[in-house]
Amino acid sequence: MKSTPLMFAMLLAAAPAHAAEKAPLRYVEKIDAMLGPDQQKPNPFQQKMGAALARQLGRKVQFVSLPRTRIMAALESGDGDVLCSYLPEWTPGDVNWTRAFIPVVEVLLTLQHVKAPESMEELRGKRIGTVLGFRYPTMEKALGKDFIRDDAPTSTLSLKKWTAGRFDYLLTPRSVIAQHLNDGMLPPGYHTLTISEVKTKCAVSRKSRITVEEVDAAINALEKNGELSAILKLR
Repeated sequence: MKSTPLMFAMLLAAAPAHAAEKAPLRYVEKIDAMLGPDQQKPNPFQQKMGAALARQLGRKVQFVSLPRTRIMAALESGDGDVLCSYLPEWTPGDVNWTRAFIPVVEVLLTLQHVKAPESMEELRGKRIGTVLGFRYPTMEKALGKDFIRDDAPTSTLSLKKWTAGRFDYLLTPRSVIAQHLNDGMLPPGYHTLTISEVKTKCAVSRKSRITVEEVDAAINALEKNGELSAILKLR
């Protein structure tokens, strides 16, 4: 079959469009390592955040779902592009970080039958439910060697250990409480003490074709058009 001038012109026109097509944004999101794929509940905040960033970057989104222990390694190896709602002191790694913009509230939960502490000082030497490998800078600074951790592999398993009475106190982000408000996992009458309120960031892989400056620009655009405010309400 001979090429006609029309066919040649069509191929030339299609070539730039194909060359300009960008690879998807590989958005890393944490999943619960203790649950199977069919048991995982999509995190509304992470889903919306990933999709919104990708749209601002002119790309499609590809979610890379990994256990917490593997999320930073995915960025360092170049198997993911962006991870949001963390801080370098929580999850250190050889990555770049955006500006801080995602509020995270860390709280201490106390079982109903236990006297609720009024300050962190009352927690010296008390066993506190935590997540393996996760850092708690505020508590570490306040209690030092008297910060007694009882680690679980995931936040969900830590919550289960707390409700089973393995320890009286549980340290967790407020977002974890929101995830379990309607599934019956939270016991009645528990007490809440706010430990810290910070603004977290997005980590950007240094091996990604997407730069931290591009991600910051996308965040700024979402803030300017009002979309970011709506997304943050999903936390």
